[in-house]
Amino acid sequence: MAAERRVEELCRGRRLVLARIYDVVKGSVKAFDALLHPGAVAVVAEENGRILLEKQYRPVVGEWLYEIPAGTLEPGEEPEETARRELVEETGYEPGWLKRLVEFYTSPGVSTEKLVVFAAGDLRWRGQKLEEDELIEVEWVKLEEALEMIRGGVIRDAKSIIGILYYHAGRVMGWL
Repeated sequence: MAAERRVEELCRGRRLVLARIYDVVKGSVKAFDALLHPGAVAVVAEENGRILLEKQYRPVVGEWLYEIPAGTLEPGEEPEETARRELVEETGYEPGWLKRLVEFYTSPGVSTEKLVVFAAGDLRWRGQKLEEDELIEVEWVKLEEALEMIRGGVIRDAKSIIGILYYHAGRVMGWL
């Protein structure tokens, strides 16, 4: 009988689980360390040719990073709900509309995290509701400036690079 994929929990955090995954590769069972993640979203929010960026302190890397708004799915929450919730919490803006752009695995060699990127518009101010451990400054920048920030290495966050470039490509190609 062939061995089946098995997941062994090693350590549980607040939202994430460090696990060892056993799976058959080339006819024998191999062990892989993995971070089990519930999934996340990111939002390219645009108004009048400008997009909403966050300058956020990230304790894990010990740096301030420019990012598009993003967050982790809560249990039972659909990605669109998470995108709406996170946009308001982190920036204070509620979207009138959301459009799903792309989804991808952030680092499939080590994590199960699947991230869904949305475009958002028709924004209404509702007030920022930051969590206790969040340090976020909100900035509006022209899309061209954000592209230059990517090219110049100022924006170094992968989800933000992918989201902004995908959004820009959609505008250029006419599918957004």
